[in-house]
Amino acid sequence: MITLSVDDQKSVTDLMVYMLKKIDPNGTHMSASNMKQAFSLLNDDVQVLFLDIEMPGMNGIKAIPILKEKYKRLNIIYVTGHPEYVLDVVRLHPSGFLVKPVYEEDIIHELQELRFPLEPVKSSLKVQCSPFALFADGKPFDFGRGLASELFAYLVYKEGALCTNGELLGILWEGNPDKQGNLRQLVLNIRACLKKIGAENIIIKKYGKIGIDINAIECTGNPAEIMEQYHWY
Repeated sequence: MITLSVDDQKSVTDLMVYMLKKIDPNGTHMSASNMKQAFSLLNDDVQVLFLDIEMPGMNGIKAIPILKEKYKRLNIIYVTGHPEYVLDVVRLHPSGFLVKPVYEEDIIHELQELRFPLEPVKSSLKVQCSPFALFADGKPFDFGRGLASELFAYLVYKEGALCTNGELLGILWEGNPDKQGNLRQLVLNIRACLKKIGAENIIIKKYGKIGIDINAIECTGNPAEIMEQYHWY
């Protein structure tokens, strides 16, 4: 998910970005202190705009016609410390309305009721399953290390399922526990290479497990065929 939080109080946007990163750790969450800065950050990829109403210069209500004209599928959620604005805002048909102080559960609720459902944001990385190959912006892409490519191939084969370190050690080194350090280095290598093409968020790490966001890559062919190429039986 790609979000932008706009408020003239930095403490508010800092908190919003902090909570959004907790809710969606693999997303991109930006902030701006006024509408001029917001317009410099907005593009068609931004999916949710958290917008303060009372701000110096162009306020959140005056900005709505411009925003709706330029960004047809932008979800606009108003964030304000003045609940009396609710009737004025309802007439503008936003995606949501939050009253300060905002809590994490409030954000989650509004994200579940968006006017325009979120679509997965695709990275520039494309995967060809058979034979296994990677492309970034139409050009061949690799991690510079054979085992790193094999590790990534296995994560694609798992189609988003999280894998334990033990499972990956079994695939790459026949379960040798002494290779834990090597595994960490491979993961760091993969993330560093993906960062160069702005795709580091593809890698997902949770509770000592690792996987990929399969919805963030374009995959051609059947991932099951990858197993045959690497002999993971």
